[in-house]
Amino acid sequence: MKFWITIDGRDSEVEFTTEGGKLVLEHKGRKMQADFRKLPDGEVYSLLVDGRSHEVRVSPAAGSSLDVTMRGTTVPVEVRHPLEKFLQSTRPNGGAGAGEVVTAPMPGLVVAIKVAAGDAVAAGQPVAVIEAMKMQNELVARHGGVVSDVLVQERASVSAGQPLVRIRPARA
Repeated sequence: MKFWITIDGRDSEVEFTTEGGKLVLEHKGRKMQADFRKLPDGEVYSLLVDGRSHEVRVSPAAGSSLDVTMRGTTVPVEVRHPLEKFLQSTRPNGGAGAGEVVTAPMPGLVVAIKVAAGDAVAAGQPVAVIEAMKMQNELVARHGGVVSDVLVQERASVSAGQPLVRIRPARA
Protein backbone atom coordinates (compact mmCIF):
# COMPACT_ATOMS: atom_id res chain seq x y z
CA MET A 1 0.00 0.00 0.00
CA LYS A 2 1.33 3.45 -0.91
CA PHE A 3 1.23 6.44 1.43
CA TRP A 4 2.20 10.07 1.08
CA ILE A 5 4.12 11.13 4.19
CA THR A 6 5.46 14.45 5.44
CA ILE A 7 8.44 14.42 7.80
CA ASP A 8 10.14 17.69 8.78
CA GLY A 9 8.24 19.51 6.02
CA ARG A 10 9.46 17.12 3.29
CA ASP A 11 6.94 15.09 1.30
CA SER A 12 7.70 11.55 0.15
CA GLU A 13 5.82 8.60 -1.23
CA VAL A 14 6.40 5.36 0.67
CA GLU A 15 5.16 1.89 -0.23
CA PHE A 16 4.60 -0.87 2.33
CA THR A 17 4.25 -4.51 1.29
CA THR A 18 4.82 -7.87 2.92
CA GLU A 19 7.11 -10.59 1.62
CA GLY A 20 7.44 -13.91 3.43
CA GLY A 21 5.85 -12.54 6.60
CA LYS A 22 8.18 -9.53 6.71
CA LEU A 23 7.35 -5.87 6.26
CA VAL A 24 9.02 -4.28 3.23
CA LEU A 25 9.31 -0.50 2.99
CA GLU A 26 10.27 1.09 -0.32
CA HIS A 27 11.31 4.74 -0.39
CA LYS A 28 13.04 6.49 -3.31
CA GLY A 29 13.94 3.14 -4.89
CA ARG A 30 15.53 1.78 -1.69
CA LYS A 31 13.96 -1.30 -0.06
CA MET A 32 14.21 -2.09 3.64
CA GLN A 33 12.96 -5.38 5.06
CA ALA A 34 11.96 -5.74 8.71
CA ASP A 35 10.21 -7.96 11.22
CA PHE A 36 7.54 -5.80 12.86
CA ARG A 37 5.71 -6.95 16.01
CA LYS A 38 3.21 -5.04 18.14
CA LEU A 39 4.08 -5.18 21.85
CA PRO A 40 1.37 -5.55 24.53
CA ASP A 41 0.74 -1.82 25.18
CA GLY A 42 -0.50 -1.37 21.60
CA GLU A 43 1.60 1.67 20.69
CA VAL A 44 5.08 0.16 20.91
CA TYR A 45 6.45 -2.06 18.17
CA SER A 46 9.55 -4.20 18.03
CA LEU A 47 11.30 -3.55 14.72
CA LEU A 48 14.08 -5.91 13.63
CA VAL A 49 16.19 -4.45 10.78
CA ASP A 50 19.42 -6.07 9.60
CA GLY A 51 19.58 -8.13 12.79
CA ARG A 52 19.29 -5.06 15.05
CA SER A 53 16.28 -4.65 17.32
CA HIS A 54 14.59 -1.26 17.74
CA GLU A 55 11.62 -0.24 19.87
CA VAL A 56 9.37 2.19 18.03
CA ARG A 57 6.41 3.98 19.62
CA VAL A 58 3.70 5.09 17.20
CA SER A 59 0.94 7.22 18.68
CA PRO A 60 -1.82 9.32 17.13
CA ALA A 61 -1.33 13.08 16.97
CA ALA A 62 -3.46 15.92 15.60
CA GLY A 63 -5.08 15.51 12.18
CA SER A 64 -3.64 12.71 10.09
CA SER A 65 -0.32 12.84 11.95
CA LEU A 66 1.46 10.24 14.02
CA ASP A 67 4.19 10.78 16.58
CA VAL A 68 6.94 8.22 15.94
CA THR A 69 9.47 7.81 18.77
CA MET A 70 12.69 5.84 18.40
CA ARG A 71 15.77 6.07 20.64
CA GLY A 72 14.20 8.92 22.62
CA THR A 73 13.55 11.13 19.60
CA THR A 74 9.98 11.88 18.57
CA VAL A 75 9.25 12.89 14.99
CA PRO A 76 5.80 13.98 13.81
CA VAL A 77 4.86 12.11 10.64
CA GLU A 78 1.81 13.09 8.59
CA VAL A 79 0.44 10.10 6.70
CA ARG A 80 -1.98 10.50 3.80
CA HIS A 81 -3.14 8.53 0.82
CA PRO A 82 -1.32 9.53 -2.43
CA LEU A 83 -4.73 10.29 -3.93
CA GLU A 84 -4.96 13.30 -1.60
CA LYS A 85 -1.78 14.74 -3.13
CA PHE A 86 -3.25 14.29 -6.61
CA LEU A 87 -6.56 15.89 -5.56
CA GLN A 88 -4.74 18.86 -4.02
CA SER A 89 -2.80 19.39 -7.23
CA THR A 90 -6.02 19.51 -9.27
CA ARG A 91 -7.88 21.97 -7.04
CA PRO A 92 -8.09 25.57 -8.19
CA ASN A 93 -5.37 27.63 -6.54
CA GLY A 94 -7.64 29.93 -4.63
CA GLY A 95 -5.97 29.75 -1.21
CA ALA A 96 -7.95 30.21 1.99
CA GLY A 97 -10.29 32.69 0.28
CA ALA A 98 -11.72 29.90 -1.87
CA GLY A 99 -12.79 27.78 1.11
CA GLU A 100 -11.90 24.15 1.46
CA VAL A 101 -13.20 20.62 1.44
CA VAL A 102 -11.94 18.29 4.15
CA THR A 103 -11.51 14.83 2.61
CA ALA A 104 -10.83 11.34 3.93
CA PRO A 105 -7.06 10.74 3.74
CA MET A 106 -7.61 6.99 3.35
CA PRO A 107 -10.47 4.48 3.31
CA GLY A 108 -12.08 4.09 6.70
CA LEU A 109 -15.06 4.52 8.99
CA VAL A 110 -16.39 7.90 10.14
CA VAL A 111 -16.21 7.68 13.94
CA ALA A 112 -17.29 11.25 14.68
CA ILE A 113 -18.42 14.42 12.97
CA LYS A 114 -17.44 17.32 15.24
CA VAL A 115 -19.18 20.16 13.38
CA ALA A 116 -22.56 20.98 11.86
CA ALA A 117 -23.62 23.18 8.97
CA GLY A 118 -23.44 26.82 10.03
CA ASP A 119 -20.69 26.28 12.65
CA ALA A 120 -17.75 28.69 12.60
CA VAL A 121 -14.41 26.86 12.56
CA ALA A 122 -10.85 28.04 13.13
CA ALA A 123 -7.77 26.83 11.30
CA GLY A 124 -6.61 23.62 12.99
CA GLN A 125 -10.00 22.88 14.55
CA PRO A 126 -11.05 19.20 14.43
CA VAL A 127 -14.03 18.58 12.12
CA ALA A 128 -14.17 14.77 11.84
CA VAL A 129 -12.56 11.55 13.06
CA ILE A 130 -11.88 8.65 10.67
CA GLU A 131 -10.83 5.18 11.84
CA ALA A 132 -8.53 3.28 9.50
CA MET A 133 -6.33 0.28 10.25
CA LYS A 134 -7.48 0.37 13.91
CA MET A 135 -6.16 3.93 14.31
CA GLN A 136 -8.29 7.03 14.69
CA ASN A 137 -7.29 10.05 12.60
CA GLU A 138 -8.60 13.45 13.63
CA LEU A 139 -9.13 15.63 10.56
CA VAL A 140 -8.84 19.39 10.96
CA ALA A 141 -9.79 22.50 9.01
CA ARG A 142 -6.73 23.99 7.32
CA HIS A 143 -8.36 27.42 7.14
CA GLY A 144 -10.96 29.19 9.25
CA GLY A 145 -14.48 29.68 7.92
CA VAL A 146 -18.05 28.48 8.24
CA VAL A 147 -19.18 24.90 7.66
CA SER A 148 -21.45 25.01 4.62
CA ASP A 149 -22.06 21.25 4.27
CA VAL A 150 -21.47 18.06 6.21
CA LEU A 151 -21.34 15.48 3.43
CA VAL A 152 -21.26 12.23 5.46
CA GLN A 153 -22.83 10.77 8.57
CA GLU A 154 -21.19 9.09 11.53
CA ARG A 155 -20.61 5.33 11.10
CA ALA A 156 -20.42 5.73 7.29
CA SER A 157 -17.67 3.94 5.36
CA VAL A 158 -15.66 6.34 3.21
CA SER A 159 -13.07 5.97 0.48
CA ALA A 160 -9.76 7.82 0.15
CA GLY A 161 -10.29 11.33 -1.12
CA GLN A 162 -14.02 11.32 -0.39
CA PRO A 163 -15.30 14.80 0.62
CA LEU A 164 -16.50 14.92 4.24
CA VAL A 165 -17.00 18.56 5.21
CA ARG A 166 -17.18 21.69 3.06
CA ILE A 167 -16.02 24.99 4.62
CA ARG A 168 -16.61 28.38 3.05
CA PRO A 169 -14.68 31.52 3.97
CA ALA A 170 -16.21 33.60 6.77
CA ARG A 171 -17.73 36.85 5.58
CA ALA A 172 -16.03 39.95 6.92
